[in-house]
Amino acid sequence: MGWNLIKSIQKNTDLRLIVPFGLNLKLGDVVSVNPDNGEFRLEGNSVSILDVPVADTRPPQDSGVNLFRQAGSNTSIQIRGQGQASSYFPQTPSANAGFDLHFDSSDAWILAMTNRRITALEQLVHFRQMILRSYEFGVWQPSWSLITSIATVDKLTLVASSSRGTKVSLSARGTVDPAAPMELNLTAGVSISAANQELIQSITETPSVAFCTGVRVKKSWFSDPALGDLETTTPHPQEGEFWEDIDLLGA
Repeated sequence: MGWNLIKSIQKNTDLRLIVPFGLNLKLGDVVSVNPDNGEFRLEGNSVSILDVPVADTRPPQDSGVNLFRQAGSNTSIQIRGQGQASSYFPQTPSANAGFDLHFDSSDAWILAMTNRRITALEQLVHFRQMILRSYEFGVWQPSWSLITSIATVDKLTLVASSSRGTKVSLSARGTVDPAAPMELNLTAGVSISAANQELIQSITETPSVAFCTGVRVKKSWFSDPALGDLETTTPHPQEGEFWEDIDLLGA
């Protein structure tokens, strides 16, 4: 479900999911993208590969964003109170409150997060010439990308399924209030109690880096590695003429 999940979440939230889950990317990291499933592979960072430290960063906004999204036709979430049995799996423990999820369509998902904060690089100009020089010396690979922003979250719950008719029971350790925003309820210490299909899941209760953006140098710039000083090239190349999105190969 790699690209399907990545593209669907990006379309609904403008956030690029970091996979594999738990990969703690930082600004200036250098990654390659698996064209088959969209997973990242960490190749190094701007200091180890380019000898360019990360600077001129845009700090995160003062207040984070809580967010809840769901995708898939007829995706439904039913809140269960304490002592209420799951309507899909009545045999599962019912002491805690929880949720019953139903994904009627394939490639459906729910996503909840708290305190999302984005930090980004302000300037990319000083990376450009160093990447071309690194390529000239056989170090930089044309398929590599530079991480230009990261989004941290305090808590995150992502549950997805590639199969139609998926039913899931979630149990919550914390308080579930039907009147509270769903993003707060779904991050109240939830865990999966039962499911009738294989799931993709990422449930974290501690601050983590969950999303990012990145750029790749357009391949045309590597056709002449003997370029002179890029910054004196006439006309001076604009950012959009030099960079492309990290996921262009997965479009």
